[in-house]
Amino acid sequence: MSDTLMYSLIALFSLLTIGLAVYVWVLLKRLQQQRKNAQAAQEAYAASAQQQRDYLIDSIRILSRGILEGQCPLAEGCIRIKVMIDNLSPQLHHQAELQVIETMYRKTEHIPTLAAWKRLPAAQRKVFQQEIDDLENEYREAIQAAARCLQDYPFEQRLH
Repeated sequence: MSDTLMYSLIALFSLLTIGLAVYVWVLLKRLQQQRKNAQAAQEAYAASAQQQRDYLIDSIRILSRGILEGQCPLAEGCIRIKVMIDNLSPQLHHQAELQVIETMYRKTEHIPTLAAWKRLPAAQRKVFQQEIDDLENEYREAIQAAARCLQDYPFEQRLH
């Protein structure tokens, strides 16, 4: 083999090696950027999830305070709190002192709400309102106990 051919092949393979090294470097930089983007997306998701949990916790505590202070109807408070607990930590419904919230929800879920309530004839609204009043009177103490429990509940410790 001639020296020229041998030097040409060495130069060719050297260039090929350098080219592959540059290609590997570019791929590594892309991978680093993808990992950085994935980490940023994960942190953004975690922050958003934490913000949602904080909102639900604050809302549950505000509604509980409203129930205790008589600013929120008991049935409405139970319905709203039940939905928030479903989104925050559904296993809370299994705690004995909070089961009344689920009970009130189940016993009032057949009653129309919002626009459907407004479309009801006055006589039908009166019947449903009497049913709500009876349920609120029956479960008043248990609902207030649940509201007190939720006001002081250590949500932050239980959810992480």
